[in-house]
Amino acid sequence: MAVRLMNMIIGLTILVLTIFPDAGCGKVRERSRADNLSGTEKKEAAALNIKGNRLWAEVAKTPEKRNQGLMFRTSLAPDSGMLFVFEQDETLRFWMKNTYIPLAIAFIDANGIITDILEMAPMDTVTRYASSKPVRYALEVNSGWFFSKQIKPGDTVLGITGSSPE
Repeated sequence: MAVRLMNMIIGLTILVLTIFPDAGCGKVRERSRADNLSGTEKKEAAALNIKGNRLWAEVAKTPEKRNQGLMFRTSLAPDSGMLFVFEQDETLRFWMKNTYIPLAIAFIDANGIITDILEMAPMDTVTRYASSKPVRYALEVNSGWFFSKQIKPGDTVLGITGSSPE
């Protein structure tokens, strides 16, 4: 009986180590703040600051990443978001197709000045959330984040100057 139990424990241990290769090795990978934005894969992130409020934003500067945005995600860590970077100033339009998280969006000009802040409803495929004038960036965060931090149009976003498009 003891041998059978020991074989079962060894078998389960091998199974666990096969599925989770880092389990039990004593070395825990430290997760970075960028990892916690929406998953565990490596993503380019920018440390932004608005009126003394620090925010980690995943950077979407390729057409593929901008098109995907935050679609299909079920959560977004507090004080994090996604910074959309465009090659030139243009009137931007966003929608919430396949986006399950209620979000707020700030449109930001090339100088880092917020021009508009809008609240966006999840899964809304009808409304187009548009900037009131041509801008270079858009920043999506959890719904209510800008309001709770008393951030409004005219405020400056620091930290986006290095986020140039590829």
